[in-house]
Amino acid sequence: MARVDFALPDVGEGLEEGEIVSWLVAPGDTVVRDQPLVEVQTDKALVELPSPVAGQVVSLAFAPGDIVKVGQVLVTLEDGHGGDTAPPAAAPAATPAAGPPPTPSAASAGAGGRPKAAPAVRKLALDLGVDLATVAGTGPGGRILTADVEAAAETGVPLPPVERKTGAGSSSARAAGAGAAGGVGWMEPGRHPLRGIRRVTAETMGRSWSEIPHLTTLDEIDATGLLAARRRLGDAGIDTTIGALLVAAVARGLRRYPLFNASLELAPSAATSPGAAPATTPSGAGGAAAGPGGTIVVHPDCNVGLAVATAEGLVVPVIRQADRRPLAELGAEVRRLTEAARRRRVDVADLRGGTFTISNYGTLGGRFATPLIRPPEVGIMGFGAVRPRPFVVDGEVRARPTLPWSLSCDHRLIDGDLATAFAEYVTSLLADPVALLAELLASGSPGT
Repeated sequence: MARVDFALPDVGEGLEEGEIVSWLVAPGDTVVRDQPLVEVQTDKALVELPSPVAGQVVSLAFAPGDIVKVGQVLVTLEDGHGGDTAPPAAAPAATPAAGPPPTPSAASAGAGGRPKAAPAVRKLALDLGVDLATVAGTGPGGRILTADVEAAAETGVPLPPVERKTGAGSSSARAAGAGAAGGVGWMEPGRHPLRGIRRVTAETMGRSWSEIPHLTTLDEIDATGLLAARRRLGDAGIDTTIGALLVAAVARGLRRYPLFNASLELAPSAATSPGAAPATTPSGAGGAAAGPGGTIVVHPDCNVGLAVATAEGLVVPVIRQADRRPLAELGAEVRRLTEAARRRRVDVADLRGGTFTISNYGTLGGRFATPLIRPPEVGIMGFGAVRPRPFVVDGEVRARPTLPWSLSCDHRLIDGDLATAFAEYVTSLLADPVALLAELLASGSPGT
């Protein structure tokens, strides 16, 4: 039997390292190919890395909490097939009415015959009992897609069931115990290592506060029209959410005021922190060479991040091209990404390329806050809980449902006049959703 050293791959664009969150196997365990071996926290997401072979776990090179560089060996496995990544699959019996059985595309296999598929697709195949060696990939270069696995699941030969570890460090154990001893903010007295999402959050927020001079403005609007629009859209068969309307309004604001949809790349001498490196910008943001003080990068796409609270901390999935999507699609995307983030199953690709962030802390019951900007972005807009509050209407104080909002921006690029103009424009669309729908129709967004 051959020994296989499985190293930390680059699971994200520009990934240099990851943190071992928990091992899902132990030395001596027998595993099948694509069985998740370990949970790794990158600067973007929690990912499960699948086994490249079927066989036995020989040794684990790191412990939970360790930081591992890309290319370092994580685990050593003993290939149960002597170097083959999968046993040959038995061909189904032919019938007169049936054509020849599908065969995997030659392009769908990588080095050593390992099928080409993303980690999430491999996990789905394992859950559905599909052997990827028998699946013909329809993606670019023969890559196996989710739809290919789902189609194969209807007729494929099932794989043996896999018993997942449920020790103290596993996902299932954490989910079962989340909040059981006091809920949000609870922790045993004593010293605890800074790990996982909390470590990434601490590093990002520390950088935000030390590098970015924040300018924050806040107020509230009458949300009567917003709530009525949500109901009437539902009656018209457009399934959307308040969150989708927030995204739609902010995205229109980013399109109207492109400096809010930008990033700053400062030259080393102009950086606010000694030795600070230029910020990484979302892919697709081209432009001229940097000037002596740095570069302002205005991004072509409005990719709006949604800050989602989870048991482990904040996760920010991204809705790409939010200014070009219809309301129904925005609503579905908000639901999908929010649920995936809370279940810690959001894809790494859904966490990249944000150009502006929304923090809807009102879902937790808050009113006002001063949210911190996520570098390299230059703005973040927060929304509080919609509740009846005193509000002046036609010169009289009445009880109205109000939506509190706050806007933080990078004062190195955004001045007070621009911050006020952006906030007034976005909140005017939310206070008068007819204007928002008119904007969407004018831009040609279907489904509005």
